[in-house]
Amino acid sequence: MIRVVIDSATDINQQIIDLYGDKFDFIPLSVIMDGKSYTDRVDVTLQEVHNYMKDGNMPKTSQISPQAAIDKFTEIAEAGDDAIYISLSSALSGTYQVGMNALREVQEEYPDFKGAIIDSKSAAGLLTILYVQAQELIKADVPFDEIVELLNKQAEHGVTFLCVDDLNWLAKGGRLPKAIGTIGSMLKVKPFLSLDDNGEIIKEALVRGKDRVYTKMIEKSIDLLQQTAEQIVVVSHVGRVEIAEKIKASIKEAVNATILITEISPVTAAHIGIGGAGVFFLNHVPNEYRIPNALKH
Repeated sequence: MIRVVIDSATDINQQIIDLYGDKFDFIPLSVIMDGKSYTDRVDVTLQEVHNYMKDGNMPKTSQISPQAAIDKFTEIAEAGDDAIYISLSSALSGTYQVGMNALREVQEEYPDFKGAIIDSKSAAGLLTILYVQAQELIKADVPFDEIVELLNKQAEHGVTFLCVDDLNWLAKGGRLPKAIGTIGSMLKVKPFLSLDDNGEIIKEALVRGKDRVYTKMIEKSIDLLQQTAEQIVVVSHVGRVEIAEKIKASIKEAVNATILITEISPVTAAHIGIGGAGVFFLNHVPNEYRIPNALKH
């Protein structure tokens, strides 16, 4: 059996957990609040992280631990199964390399264990899409190596759009000087961000007004989605489901897509802050792409 492994950079909602719950393999990152490290989704919940941020605090995150990755791959190998680990972008975190090192170590002890690490070149909702595709390809009995090839190709076509509600969050995270964050907030300037082909954050635009920045993201998303076949679109948010619902409704009115709403993982939320939102999809939909009936609505 092939098992798909994900981590805390993946935006998972209850609908997806219910669909693939019996095959849910997870390696947690750590969330650091008030100097104390918590294992994400083990001894701290997403809501607790959001509540901490609502009080104006900036959590920190750390990559998966080498031992956690080794333990997970060892568990899978001892069960006689194979593993595909979908990783946070290697340009954003060392998690990809930790996973690679752990996989090599376990394969030395279990030479028959087949494993692969997929660099998502993204975070959040794009990992969700790759996770669903991996599970559906496994259900269709597609061979291991072909699944890996298809997932790597899809990762090359991922689109990640992010909106930040308050520039101060980027300043707190060290991605902007504090003075710029303060001035930007006073002027009500909102950044519209994306990830480049290497998975690194780039600025699409600076827009004045919260509603306008989300409108900009919606318009750009619709423009690209109208050029592709039907697919899954993930709309994620940080503690503002009403924003996600508005984005979903606007996209749904313009294109034929299966749209999932999720809460952004602590890994991404720690960088974009409360009120942030993202839209994730592919700019090219391959023939092998699958949309589970259970997710269509």
